[in-house]
Amino acid sequence: MKDAVDAQLRDKQAGFRKDRSCTNQIATLRIIVEQSVERNSSLYINFIDYEKTFDSVNRRTLWKLLRHYGVPEKIVTIIRNPYDGLQCKVVHGGQMTDAL
Repeated sequence: MKDAVDAQLRDKQAGFRKDRSCTNQIATLRIIVEQSVERNSSLYINFIDYEKTFDSVNRRTLWKLLRHYGVPEKIVTIIRNPYDGLQCKVVHGGQMTDAL
């Protein structure tokens, strides 16, 4: 899944990507702010809190988009299962538990 998603992200996108850190992003932002001050130009910065975003996403659309961008169906299914009322049962000592 990582390869499929990485291919779609811009190079500057760093969140949740290997070998990319918030420190680099903060340094870049600081440089931009410093240059704006030096040039006496206006600068507008927008910070978006995505913490609850996934809860508000239309999941049917999300599954379609994952497929559209080449995420393998097996991975889409793994991501989708917890949101589709998946239940599991454990077999131990020849006996099956109630659904979890």
